[in-house]
Amino acid sequence: MIVVSNRVTVPDERVETFEERLRTSHGIEDRPGFRGMTVLAPVDAEGHITMTFWETREDYEAWRESTAFESAHQEASAERAFKNKNKVEIHEVAVDRSTTESPVHVSGE
Repeated sequence: MIVVSNRVTVPDERVETFEERLRTSHGIEDRPGFRGMTVLAPVDAEGHITMTFWETREDYEAWRESTAFESAHQEASAERAFKNKNKVEIHEVAVDRSTTESPVHVSGE
């Protein structure tokens, strides 16, 4: 499994809109290999972090190349929505000690 994280700094006046857009599917739940998504709001940190969980990197890349991805990201450009350039990172899960009660548990495991 891989985790794709995206750190974005959203202006205060756009936080509610940003978070609401991420609550909406835009077809990601229907993509092969999609395991879940978590969005972290900053407390003592700089910016939001979105994390999507995928069976394989190929599944993630297929999502990135899909018309559903394009549709999900056409409403607001990074220049309008983010204060700074976003930073995407891809990690392979090396250790997972989550439980079904954990708020970060990925369903379907």
